[in-house]
Amino acid sequence: MKKLILILSILSYFLSAKSQNITGVSKAYSFNIQKKIIPPILVVKEGSVKFSDNDHNGRLDAYESATLSFVIQNIGEGPAYGLKSFVEISSNITGLEIEKNQLINTIYSGKSEYVSVPIRANQFLSTGKVNMVINVKEPNGLDCNPIEVSFNTLQFQEPKIEIVDGVFSTANGSDMFEKKNPAKLNLVIQNTGQSKTDGIFVEIASPNDVIPLNGNSFSIGSLSPGESYRIPFDFIATNNFSKESVNFSVVAKEGYGKYGSSRNFSVKIHQKLDASKLVVQSDQFKQTKIKRDYLSSDVDREIPKNDRKYSYRYALVIGNEDYTSKQTNLSQEVNVAFARNDANSFKNYLISTLGFEKEHVMVINDATSAEMNREIDLLVRLAKNDPKSEIVFYYAGHGLPDDNKFPYLLPVDVSTINLTTGGISLSKLNSKLANSNAKKITIFLDACFSGGGRDQGLLAARGVKINPKEQTSLGNMIVFASSSGEERSLPYDEKQHGFFTYFLLKKLKETKGSVNFFELSKYLEKEVVRSTLLKKKLQQTPHTNISPKVKDTWKTWSFR
Repeated sequence: MKKLILILSILSYFLSAKSQNITGVSKAYSFNIQKKIIPPILVVKEGSVKFSDNDHNGRLDAYESATLSFVIQNIGEGPAYGLKSFVEISSNITGLEIEKNQLINTIYSGKSEYVSVPIRANQFLSTGKVNMVINVKEPNGLDCNPIEVSFNTLQFQEPKIEIVDGVFSTANGSDMFEKKNPAKLNLVIQNTGQSKTDGIFVEIASPNDVIPLNGNSFSIGSLSPGESYRIPFDFIATNNFSKESVNFSVVAKEGYGKYGSSRNFSVKIHQKLDASKLVVQSDQFKQTKIKRDYLSSDVDREIPKNDRKYSYRYALVIGNEDYTSKQTNLSQEVNVAFARNDANSFKNYLISTLGFEKEHVMVINDATSAEMNREIDLLVRLAKNDPKSEIVFYYAGHGLPDDNKFPYLLPVDVSTINLTTGGISLSKLNSKLANSNAKKITIFLDACFSGGGRDQGLLAARGVKINPKEQTSLGNMIVFASSSGEERSLPYDEKQHGFFTYFLLKKLKETKGSVNFFELSKYLEKEVVRSTLLKKKLQQTPHTNISPKVKDTWKTWSFR
């Protein structure tokens, strides 16, 4: 009963409160809510600013492209949004094509972004210096420091694609150009201008009944200033070819279409050619900083001309280079490098510069024992038949001493086994020539007699080196010998001659043949010794043997 009374009382209280009207105003409060800003900090990575041009010479040339690159780092805690790069140029250089404005990707805290600005120079580029400022802008002004760059420019320099040299050679080792025998025209194409060019190709037009064996169009690509490219053009003249000479027209073109050149080359049917270097046809040097890449040595070009002829002069010129063709048991190393070239070039100087009649100069290359003896006897008979005669004997090839150290010239079919029966005794040669009664006898020997040849002597395999006995000059005789004692007569590889013959020809060219024998002797000794020491680290000392009969007059002897 008490519980019931308590429940009713509580219920009555709530009903009474609900029926009353309650009014009032609560106190107002305000709140300031702020967002925290975390800025980026942009810097250029140290050492990242780089200028790179196509030919890597640090200069922008006409028609060249380059890139200016750098790395932007964000070392702040906030990200960098909405970045842009702006390029400003303060110099008056024309012909520049630059992408001046770029968007840069967002760079988050601790990250970096590589930026590359393309630059290109057109044909109107002027020479000077470009001063450039690159600004990387951030929308809130939190830019990185400006990047300052300067580089040089060079206006267009014309290239010049020249056909610098052309040499005919046989392809089968023969010394004669004939129909139905493969032959070769070796060409040197060189950029003698001052800028690189590409799209270079060469076309060779050949006559009817002459068949190109490896095509007549050759793509070279690009050549930088001074760079050269060699083309071996193989061909064969058929039996239907009816003209006396085979003429080729060679055209070199390049990408600009106006800096190429053309030249003509020809070779006669039945023309006698050396199997390794033939019919050199080349231009004169021009005043240019480019060193032209010739196939031939400087002494083989622009040989001085002398119109005066001396009908009483006779010469025998021998170049023994190939010993392995006649002696198959020998290795290629025993061949005498450039001996044929030595002989052929000396012949050219005899005829063109020193006044010898062409018919009076006998030349034999790779001569056998029989051939050498026959031509020596002919030279002596010609001299005896002419009371005013002057004779010249030139030999390039191997020399060898016998067991008693007496020196011999070595025909290509003679070895150490039959040296004394087949070789040409230097003592007997001197006697034969002296008995010709010639008024002047001049001998040039580009050979050594110690058993050491230009590359490898015939005695080198046995480790033998001999100091040969000195031979006495006889009659009206002067002997210019290329080396002394145990020395080797060395090849001058880059000049394609023996050292001795190269400097002999060089002096004849420089003086146009007007040099006396004393001056020639001193010049050869000085230049050959110096050059062989510098180039080969070996000493080769030319010496001159004078006959007692002319010891008081030889110094004033000369060919002109």
